[in-house]
Amino acid sequence: MHPAEYGRRLLSRDEIQAEYGITRRWLELAAHRGDGPPMRKISRRMVRYDRAEFEAWLDASKVE
Repeated sequence: MHPAEYGRRLLSRDEIQAEYGITRRWLELAAHRGDGPPMRKISRRMVRYDRAEFEAWLDASKVE
């Protein structure tokens, strides 16, 4: 996969908040607890979420 294509698939916490309504703060707390969606730590202060993995996590947490 070309690096530019890979970059488009990664979402910031702000993008997740805007698109899915899950707040940045909740994502931060969930990461600290270890029960949030899978993420990539890009640097000490930057994390990103793969869209497909994030949506799979959402589907898996669905309560019927």
